[in-house]
Amino acid sequence: MTTFISQANPSAVITDGQLSCHYHFIPVVFAKLRAYFKDHGITPQHGVVLDCENSLPSALVLLFLLEHDYHFLLSKPENSSQIPPKFCRFQLQIQATSLEPSEFLTVIEHPSHTLSPTGDEPRFYLRTSGSTGEPKIIVHTHAKLFGNISMCVERLRISAETRMALPVPISHLFGLGAGFLPGVSVGASIDLQKSANIIRYLQREKEFDPNTVFMTPIFCESLLKGRKTARPYQLTVVAGDRLREGVFDHYEALFGCMVQLYGSTEMGAIAAGNPLDNSATRREAVGLPMPDVQVRIDKTTAQISDDSHDTGEIWCKRHYSFTECWDHHALPLGLEQIDKDGWFGTRDLGRLLPNGTIEVLGRCDHSIKRDGLLVLFADVEAALLKIAGVEAAAVVAYGESLRGRGLWAYCVVAEDSGLDSAAIRSQCFDLLPKRAIPDKVLLLDAMPTLANGKLDRRTLLKLSEQH
Repeated sequence: MTTFISQANPSAVITDGQLSCHYHFIPVVFAKLRAYFKDHGITPQHGVVLDCENSLPSALVLLFLLEHDYHFLLSKPENSSQIPPKFCRFQLQIQATSLEPSEFLTVIEHPSHTLSPTGDEPRFYLRTSGSTGEPKIIVHTHAKLFGNISMCVERLRISAETRMALPVPISHLFGLGAGFLPGVSVGASIDLQKSANIIRYLQREKEFDPNTVFMTPIFCESLLKGRKTARPYQLTVVAGDRLREGVFDHYEALFGCMVQLYGSTEMGAIAAGNPLDNSATRREAVGLPMPDVQVRIDKTTAQISDDSHDTGEIWCKRHYSFTECWDHHALPLGLEQIDKDGWFGTRDLGRLLPNGTIEVLGRCDHSIKRDGLLVLFADVEAALLKIAGVEAAAVVAYGESLRGRGLWAYCVVAEDSGLDSAAIRSQCFDLLPKRAIPDKVLLLDAMPTLANGKLDRRTLLKLSEQH
């Protein structure tokens, strides 16, 4: 058994707004869970899938599985109807009604799932979103997850005095590995917020009085719109999309210190800002790499022009990274993002600044998030090519818009098409969801290309700067 839950502050509390549990009561809940699991024949040798939401019962079961060395897959409740992978014999569904396992837990057994989890060390599994292809299962050992946690504690200066609000899901590695588990490991008080919106958040804030909050850039903007008066926090940690221009300064003026965090499902927290750094450093970059992380910038894999100087794809290598990648049947998948020396390509575009911090510029695999959802350039380009008279199309991210990153489209049209920019954009409303409609459409005589014949998106970005 691995003990990592701190008792430094036994009176500290974990709450979801309906149920609360002081740290000194957690062992009592664990004893009840041990008995419940024994009655249902669930052992650490069985794979378990936990349908996890931001509720106190979910959080306590998650902590129990980690402390008692279970192999388990963390899933979202909306995926509960999916058949679990073959290595998960038991599925745990939770109703946040009480802290009695017999009342909040439902166990579904899948007898045909006889595949045993592999590896001597207990493992923790996460699904990728599948937004750029079939979802994959990322495998972490508990030990490496704990190593990642300790580095977040140190970098973000989380302590037993921290009162942490989490309006981000603990079923994702940002909320889990950077916020919730680091907080638990030092005995911080934690407010888990399910399906948080700005109204519910402000209500919970009055009751819980957090001094630290983890949120997405979109939630930052919602908070700026929803509250006009100052309310300083000791720390706000933001991760996900890039912050829009002006948001950082506006937020800090009202709510205090903000740091950016950069990571992935595969690598955990790759880099994070230091609350002690000045605001200019914290605004410009996502911070220094974690102590065990090596970073390099590769221009060749990002497929950008030679005049882009120090910009390229971010590759990293670390000790506390994932161990394997599987498909739904637990069959190993080869990842083109890993080279022969163990470096992992993040598919993010960025550069290393002179002080060693990382500036993340966006996705280099031609996709961006708008309205909180991923937009694939290929999908937009395919839709543009469906328009009669459009012979070639390319999309780049440039500037900002109300939906997030700006989306600009470049088209080459047939001479006799009679199409102009307005006509092309107008037809996009019938072909694409609103988030994927280009903010601007420009016409070209021909698409710029690199020496190898590939599309030169860097030149398109320069053209955008001229308009």
